[in-house]
Amino acid sequence: MSDEYFTIKEVCEVLDISRPTFDSYRKKDAIESVTLKGQLYFKKTDILERFSFAREGMKPEIDLMVLKDFAVEELEVAPNVFDLRMIRAMDAFGAISLMCCLKSRVRAKRHVYLLTGMDSASFYLQGINFFQELKRVDAEYLHYNSDTLRDVISSNPEIILPLHLIGYKGEEKSILEDIYASLREQGYSAEMCASLGWTLGELADNATLHAGGPCYFMLSSIVGPRKFLTLTIGDTGIGIPVTLKTNEQYKALSDFKAFVSAFKSDVSSWDDIYDRGKGLNDLLAVAKGNGAWVRAESNGMGVFFDFSNNEDSISVKSAGTQAVGTRYSMVLIDADFNNVTKSEMNALLNDYLEKL
Repeated sequence: MSDEYFTIKEVCEVLDISRPTFDSYRKKDAIESVTLKGQLYFKKTDILERFSFAREGMKPEIDLMVLKDFAVEELEVAPNVFDLRMIRAMDAFGAISLMCCLKSRVRAKRHVYLLTGMDSASFYLQGINFFQELKRVDAEYLHYNSDTLRDVISSNPEIILPLHLIGYKGEEKSILEDIYASLREQGYSAEMCASLGWTLGELADNATLHAGGPCYFMLSSIVGPRKFLTLTIGDTGIGIPVTLKTNEQYKALSDFKAFVSAFKSDVSSWDDIYDRGKGLNDLLAVAKGNGAWVRAESNGMGVFFDFSNNEDSISVKSAGTQAVGTRYSMVLIDADFNNVTKSEMNALLNDYLEKL
């Protein structure tokens, strides 16, 4: 039988109950089973959702939000069993952090079990194509109760583009025109569209070039006194510190210093003759000139660049997941942009690095 099912003996071991006790549960709760060669089998997700980690009477307690500290591994209630019912609130950064964590497990040929329910987090993930994208990695190793969410129609007006896979360098260009059209309908300026196109192109190129594989992207908007976009992107590549330290100049740096140093305009894994390494610095310059912020993480390390309210601060942030790879979430505000030079950004980064 496949890894999707328990035998009666395995159910009793997992739940730490006797066979007669389980038999009473089966009758009371009408637990479905399948029979093969006289042996009874029970769907693992069904058993786990009903008994092992049931949260009846308990409220969800974990917020997977970009401006909060969290680790998606907190949802792992047993090895490779993630209880999504524990999520109280989530956004694109939380969803992509979770996606990268689970993708790493599935890609390593580990059977992953997701416990879902009739709750807002499961609906949100269904609405952004989360389960469909994860199944594309390797459906054989992903198990969840799809029947629970089969007829769910979830819409979120803030999401301009749900979870989207960018598989190769330049692929993002094929979706930008549709995004621009949607933004123009919402009253966003041409300058905002241009900033978005450059930012997405830079981050997607970094992911496909250095990660050696696809990345995931989401775009959200909030319209209020100020219109702004939140761009979130993530991959499961080797990560910034590993990439940068392939250059002999930076091999002696600690992983965290290598991570932050990568945002300087004169730092790159490429040799100096190639004149590379300016993209992440320009990314921060856009955020600073926009009075916004950037959250970045790589290989279990996180950093937060806050340029709102003239803060100009850099601080350590917990990583949303310990999975390898790199994730970013960045705000773009539809407002006047102040030009920020590379030397200004380098000075801010150097000052922070000297204090470490």
